[in-house]
Amino acid sequence: MFAEAPISGTEHVVPAVRFHIAAPPLRDLVTSYYIVDAPGPLHDSLHPEWANIRFGFAGIWEFEDFHSDDLITAPNATLFGPTDRGRRFSTSGGSTLGIGLTPLGWLRLVGGDAGRVANRILPLGNALGVDGMKICSKLAACATELDRVAYLDALLTRRAARSSTREELTRRAHAVLVAGEIEDVGDFAAQVGVERRTLNRLCMRVFGFTPVRLLARQRFLRTLGAVRDHLDRPLSEVIDGAYYDQAHFNRDFKAFMGMTPMAYFNSPREVLRRAGTERHKALGAAVQGLHPAKPV
Repeated sequence: MFAEAPISGTEHVVPAVRFHIAAPPLRDLVTSYYIVDAPGPLHDSLHPEWANIRFGFAGIWEFEDFHSDDLITAPNATLFGPTDRGRRFSTSGGSTLGIGLTPLGWLRLVGGDAGRVANRILPLGNALGVDGMKICSKLAACATELDRVAYLDALLTRRAARSSTREELTRRAHAVLVAGEIEDVGDFAAQVGVERRTLNRLCMRVFGFTPVRLLARQRFLRTLGAVRDHLDRPLSEVIDGAYYDQAHFNRDFKAFMGMTPMAYFNSPREVLRRAGTERHKALGAAVQGLHPAKPV
């Protein structure tokens, strides 16, 4: 059982976090567009997530580099590969707009080997078929937030005209992962309908990690989502059935987030707390990795 640290606007910067749903043709490719406005300095962490694209409009935004454990300044147009652990970030204050990608969105909109960019932060470059800094300039010039959403919808809809032979398997694997009714990798492969070697190649190329790592990540995220919604209940009642016991979950939590569950729930989490609440209201899932997937 956890009691979250109280929010106090006098002790912490209170950011604004808003979510927008993409146009209908993009909804199995883009989990959401999201905006974070920070009126002053703040520090927080991201959960493990699928790939994201982020544009910075004001302030300095720094993110943890997993290779050095340092915070590095993100370019104004940045590609974030899928992650299998939490990532610290910090800002001096400012505004950023993000695009959350589903695994199918990675395949159709970006392409390439997700395993090569997993846990990495890279300049966006031409990953969307247009220079990332030009996209950032176009977004900055938009008169309203809804104009920015409309611009991204048009840009990504054109980009989504591409197709891939891996689409059907990607949809099926994503749906199976989110459903969470998998006992092991063999069961995962059977539910997707492929051999284990085929599943491993698919997961590495499109999801960024091995099937074993994906199952562990999704197990953690499911429990994190359940605990977040039931902080008044004993942890033993809400942890995922794939955990042996609470100690197993505690070890996983520290491995994925770099802190104990108690430390996490007692931290301010000014962005994560608001993002979880607003995301759940707008999209039905508090974290990107649990975003509903459409089966074939």
